[in-house]
Amino acid sequence: MHMNKRTKSIGVLAAATAVAALIPFTAVAAEAAPAQAAGYAGACPTAGRVTQGYHSGHDGVDIANNRGTPIYSVGPGTVIVSGTASGYGQWIRIRHDDGTVTEYGHMYERLVRVNDRVNAGTLIARMGSEGQSTGPHLHFEAHSSTSSTRGTDPVPYLGARGVGLPCTPGGGGTPGTNFTTWGSGVRVRADARLNAAVVHTLSGPTAVYVDCQKRGDLVNAEGYSNDAWAHIPALGGYISNIYIDHKDAWLPGVRTC
Repeated sequence: MHMNKRTKSIGVLAAATAVAALIPFTAVAAEAAPAQAAGYAGACPTAGRVTQGYHSGHDGVDIANNRGTPIYSVGPGTVIVSGTASGYGQWIRIRHDDGTVTEYGHMYERLVRVNDRVNAGTLIARMGSEGQSTGPHLHFEAHSSTSSTRGTDPVPYLGARGVGLPCTPGGGGTPGTNFTTWGSGVRVRADARLNAAVVHTLSGPTAVYVDCQKRGDLVNAEGYSNDAWAHIPALGGYISNIYIDHKDAWLPGVRTC
Protein backbone atom coordinates (compact mmCIF):
# COMPACT_ATOMS: atom_id res chain seq x y z
CA MET A 1 0.00 0.00 0.00
CA HIS A 2 1.47 3.34 -1.04
CA MET A 3 0.59 5.68 1.80
CA ASN A 4 2.41 8.80 0.61
CA LYS A 5 1.90 10.77 -2.56
CA ARG A 6 3.13 14.01 -4.12
CA THR A 7 2.57 17.12 -2.04
CA LYS A 8 -0.28 19.50 -2.80
CA SER A 9 2.19 22.06 -4.16
CA ILE A 10 3.34 19.62 -6.81
CA GLY A 11 -0.27 18.92 -7.75
CA VAL A 12 -0.90 22.63 -8.29
CA LEU A 13 2.36 23.56 -9.97
CA ALA A 14 2.58 20.56 -12.28
CA ALA A 15 -0.26 21.69 -14.53
CA ALA A 16 2.15 22.56 -17.33
CA THR A 17 3.52 19.03 -17.44
CA ALA A 18 0.33 17.19 -16.54
CA VAL A 19 -0.83 16.61 -20.12
CA ALA A 20 2.47 15.06 -21.17
CA ALA A 21 2.54 12.94 -18.03
CA LEU A 22 -0.94 11.61 -18.67
CA ILE A 23 -0.42 10.35 -22.20
CA PRO A 24 1.83 7.29 -21.66
CA PHE A 25 -0.47 5.48 -19.26
CA THR A 26 -3.98 6.88 -19.74
CA ALA A 27 -4.40 7.09 -23.49
CA VAL A 28 -3.72 5.13 -26.62
CA ALA A 29 -4.84 6.06 -30.13
CA ALA A 30 -7.49 3.35 -30.32
CA GLU A 31 -9.37 4.70 -27.31
CA ALA A 32 -9.00 8.45 -27.83
CA ALA A 33 -12.18 10.30 -26.91
CA PRO A 34 -13.22 13.96 -27.06
CA ALA A 35 -13.48 15.90 -23.81
CA GLN A 36 -16.94 15.89 -22.25
CA ALA A 37 -18.55 18.14 -19.66
CA ALA A 38 -17.80 16.96 -16.17
CA GLY A 39 -20.27 16.20 -13.43
CA TYR A 40 -20.24 18.46 -10.43
CA ALA A 41 -20.07 18.60 -6.65
CA GLY A 42 -23.53 19.72 -5.56
CA ALA A 43 -24.90 22.35 -3.23
CA CYS A 44 -27.95 22.28 -0.98
CA PRO A 45 -30.99 23.76 -2.80
CA THR A 46 -32.69 25.15 0.32
CA ALA A 47 -33.21 24.63 4.02
CA GLY A 48 -36.44 23.09 5.24
CA ARG A 49 -38.50 19.99 5.90
CA VAL A 50 -39.18 17.42 3.18
CA THR A 51 -42.98 17.22 3.05
CA GLN A 52 -43.42 15.08 -0.06
CA GLY A 53 -41.06 12.76 -1.88
CA TYR A 54 -40.78 11.41 -5.41
CA HIS A 55 -43.50 8.97 -6.54
CA SER A 56 -45.63 8.08 -9.56
CA GLY A 57 -47.81 11.18 -9.17
CA HIS A 58 -45.05 13.56 -8.09
CA ASP A 59 -41.96 14.19 -10.20
CA GLY A 60 -39.84 15.79 -7.51
CA VAL A 61 -39.50 16.56 -3.82
CA ASP A 62 -41.16 19.33 -1.80
CA ILE A 63 -39.12 21.18 0.83
CA ALA A 64 -41.18 23.46 3.10
CA ASN A 65 -40.02 26.49 5.04
CA ASN A 66 -40.96 30.13 5.64
CA ARG A 67 -41.83 32.50 2.82
CA GLY A 68 -38.65 34.17 1.62
CA THR A 69 -36.30 31.29 2.48
CA PRO A 70 -33.36 31.46 0.02
CA ILE A 71 -33.24 28.95 -2.86
CA TYR A 72 -29.90 28.05 -4.44
CA SER A 73 -28.71 26.42 -7.64
CA VAL A 74 -27.50 22.90 -6.87
CA GLY A 75 -24.73 23.09 -9.46
CA PRO A 76 -22.98 25.13 -12.15
CA GLY A 77 -24.88 25.77 -15.35
CA THR A 78 -27.00 28.14 -17.42
CA VAL A 79 -30.53 29.35 -16.66
CA ILE A 80 -32.77 28.19 -19.52
CA VAL A 81 -36.17 29.14 -18.02
CA SER A 82 -37.11 31.89 -15.57
CA GLY A 83 -40.69 33.04 -15.59
CA THR A 84 -44.31 32.23 -14.85
CA ALA A 85 -45.87 28.81 -15.37
CA SER A 86 -49.27 27.21 -14.78
CA GLY A 87 -49.22 25.16 -11.57
CA TYR A 88 -45.88 26.57 -10.43
CA GLY A 89 -46.82 30.23 -10.40
CA GLN A 90 -43.14 30.95 -11.04
CA TRP A 91 -40.35 28.58 -11.95
CA ILE A 92 -36.68 28.33 -12.92
CA ARG A 93 -34.85 25.65 -14.91
CA ILE A 94 -31.06 25.29 -15.03
CA ARG A 95 -29.11 23.22 -17.56
CA HIS A 96 -25.96 22.02 -15.82
CA ASP A 97 -22.55 21.45 -17.37
CA ASP A 98 -23.03 17.66 -17.26
CA GLY A 99 -26.18 17.93 -19.43
CA THR A 100 -28.70 17.37 -16.63
CA VAL A 101 -31.43 19.86 -15.77
CA THR A 102 -32.82 20.95 -12.40
CA GLU A 103 -36.17 22.64 -11.89
CA TYR A 104 -37.39 24.91 -9.09
CA GLY A 105 -41.02 25.97 -8.52
CA HIS A 106 -43.47 28.03 -6.42
CA MET A 107 -41.05 30.84 -5.50
CA TYR A 108 -42.41 34.35 -4.91
CA GLU A 109 -39.26 36.05 -6.21
CA ARG A 110 -36.86 35.07 -8.98
CA LEU A 111 -33.33 36.48 -8.91
CA VAL A 112 -31.90 35.13 -12.19
CA ARG A 113 -32.79 35.53 -15.85
CA VAL A 114 -32.54 33.29 -18.91
CA ASN A 115 -28.93 32.84 -20.07
CA ASP A 116 -27.47 33.79 -16.68
CA ARG A 117 -24.52 31.62 -15.60
CA VAL A 118 -24.77 30.22 -12.08
CA ASN A 119 -22.51 28.18 -9.82
CA ALA A 120 -23.27 25.60 -7.16
CA GLY A 121 -24.73 27.62 -4.28
CA THR A 122 -25.74 30.70 -6.31
CA LEU A 123 -28.84 32.39 -4.83
CA ILE A 124 -31.51 32.13 -7.54
CA ALA A 125 -34.88 32.73 -5.82
CA ARG A 126 -36.85 33.04 -2.60
CA MET A 127 -39.40 30.50 -1.44
CA GLY A 128 -43.10 31.22 -1.90
CA SER A 129 -46.47 29.56 -2.32
CA GLU A 130 -47.51 30.63 -5.80
CA GLY A 131 -49.46 28.41 -8.17
CA GLN A 132 -51.01 25.17 -6.95
CA SER A 133 -49.59 25.20 -3.44
CA THR A 134 -50.90 24.86 0.10
CA GLY A 135 -48.00 26.69 1.76
CA PRO A 136 -44.48 28.06 1.19
CA HIS A 137 -42.20 25.39 -0.22
CA LEU A 138 -39.73 24.56 -2.98
CA HIS A 139 -40.75 21.94 -5.51
CA PHE A 140 -37.45 20.57 -6.84
CA GLU A 141 -37.02 18.27 -9.85
CA ALA A 142 -34.03 16.67 -11.58
CA HIS A 143 -34.08 15.71 -15.28
CA SER A 144 -31.60 13.72 -17.32
CA SER A 145 -31.66 16.25 -20.18
CA THR A 146 -33.59 19.16 -21.68
CA SER A 147 -35.74 16.68 -23.63
CA SER A 148 -36.79 14.73 -20.53
CA THR A 149 -40.53 14.94 -19.84
CA ARG A 150 -40.53 13.19 -16.46
CA GLY A 151 -38.14 13.95 -13.65
CA THR A 152 -35.88 11.38 -12.04
CA ASP A 153 -35.78 10.83 -8.27
CA PRO A 154 -33.93 13.89 -6.89
CA VAL A 155 -32.67 12.07 -3.80
CA PRO A 156 -30.13 9.79 -5.57
CA TYR A 157 -29.41 12.60 -8.06
CA LEU A 158 -28.33 14.90 -5.24
CA GLY A 159 -26.73 12.05 -3.29
CA ALA A 160 -24.42 11.28 -6.22
CA ARG A 161 -23.27 14.89 -5.97
CA GLY A 162 -22.65 14.82 -2.24
CA VAL A 163 -25.92 16.33 -1.00
CA GLY A 164 -28.56 14.62 1.14
CA LEU A 165 -32.02 15.88 2.11
CA PRO A 166 -32.79 17.68 4.32
CA CYS A 167 -29.69 19.82 4.08
CA THR A 168 -28.17 23.10 5.19
CA PRO A 169 -27.10 25.57 2.49
CA GLY A 170 -23.37 26.09 2.58
CA GLY A 171 -22.87 22.93 4.61
CA GLY A 172 -23.70 20.18 2.13
CA GLY A 173 -26.00 17.31 3.02
CA THR A 174 -25.26 13.80 4.19
CA PRO A 175 -21.63 13.32 5.25
CA GLY A 176 -19.39 13.01 2.23
CA THR A 177 -15.84 13.67 1.16
CA ASN A 178 -15.20 16.29 -1.50
CA PHE A 179 -11.92 16.60 -3.36
CA THR A 180 -10.44 18.46 -6.31
CA THR A 181 -8.58 16.91 -9.22
CA TRP A 182 -5.43 18.39 -10.71
CA GLY A 183 -3.96 18.44 -14.20
CA SER A 184 -5.59 18.48 -17.63
CA GLY A 185 -6.94 15.69 -19.82
CA VAL A 186 -7.57 13.37 -16.88
CA ARG A 187 -9.70 10.48 -18.09
CA VAL A 188 -12.54 8.99 -16.09
CA ARG A 189 -12.85 5.28 -16.82
CA ALA A 190 -15.72 2.84 -16.44
CA ASP A 191 -13.59 0.71 -14.09
CA ALA A 192 -10.27 0.92 -12.23
CA ARG A 193 -8.36 -0.39 -15.25
CA LEU A 194 -6.27 1.46 -17.82
CA ASN A 195 -8.00 -0.40 -20.66
CA ALA A 196 -11.53 0.37 -19.38
CA ALA A 197 -13.74 2.62 -21.50
CA VAL A 198 -13.29 6.38 -21.10
CA VAL A 199 -16.60 7.88 -19.95
CA HIS A 200 -15.43 11.47 -19.34
CA THR A 201 -12.34 13.61 -19.76
CA LEU A 202 -11.66 16.40 -17.27
CA SER A 203 -10.33 19.47 -19.05
CA GLY A 204 -8.76 20.90 -15.91
CA PRO A 205 -8.92 20.91 -12.10
CA THR A 206 -12.45 19.83 -11.14
CA ALA A 207 -14.30 19.69 -7.82
CA VAL A 208 -15.57 16.12 -7.42
CA TYR A 209 -17.47 14.03 -4.89
CA VAL A 210 -15.72 10.70 -4.23
CA ASP A 211 -18.04 8.13 -2.63
CA CYS A 212 -15.63 5.16 -2.46
CA GLN A 213 -12.22 3.88 -3.62
CA LYS A 214 -10.70 0.55 -4.62
CA ARG A 215 -7.51 -1.10 -5.86
CA GLY A 216 -6.96 -1.38 -9.59
CA ASP A 217 -4.24 -1.00 -12.22
CA LEU A 218 -0.99 0.64 -11.15
CA VAL A 219 -0.55 4.19 -12.46
CA ASN A 220 2.72 6.14 -12.57
CA ALA A 221 2.98 9.94 -12.68
CA GLU A 222 5.34 12.65 -11.42
CA GLY A 223 7.65 9.96 -10.06
CA TYR A 224 4.94 8.30 -7.96
CA SER A 225 3.05 5.02 -8.33
CA ASN A 226 -0.43 4.23 -7.03
CA ASP A 227 -2.96 1.45 -7.58
CA ALA A 228 -5.84 3.19 -5.74
CA TRP A 229 -8.77 4.54 -7.77
CA ALA A 230 -11.55 6.91 -6.72
CA HIS A 231 -15.17 6.37 -7.79
CA ILE A 232 -16.93 9.58 -8.83
CA PRO A 233 -20.66 8.76 -9.11
CA ALA A 234 -21.60 12.01 -10.85
CA LEU A 235 -19.20 11.07 -13.68
CA GLY A 236 -20.07 7.38 -13.74
CA GLY A 237 -16.55 6.08 -13.34
CA TYR A 238 -13.11 6.04 -11.70
CA ILE A 239 -9.92 8.10 -11.82
CA SER A 240 -6.55 7.16 -10.37
CA ASN A 241 -6.06 8.66 -6.92
CA ILE A 242 -2.86 10.16 -8.29
CA TYR A 243 -5.06 12.83 -9.89
CA ILE A 244 -6.89 13.64 -6.65
CA ASP A 245 -5.26 16.68 -5.06
CA HIS A 246 -4.51 15.08 -1.69
CA LYS A 247 -1.20 14.06 -0.13
CA ASP A 248 -2.36 10.52 0.75
CA ALA A 249 -2.55 7.81 -1.89
CA TRP A 250 -5.42 6.08 -0.06
CA LEU A 251 -7.93 8.86 0.63
CA PRO A 252 -8.78 9.24 4.32
CA GLY A 253 -12.44 8.99 5.32
CA VAL A 254 -13.49 7.34 2.05
CA ARG A 255 -14.93 3.82 2.19
CA THR A 256 -13.74 0.90 0.08
CA CYS A 257 -15.95 0.18 -2.96
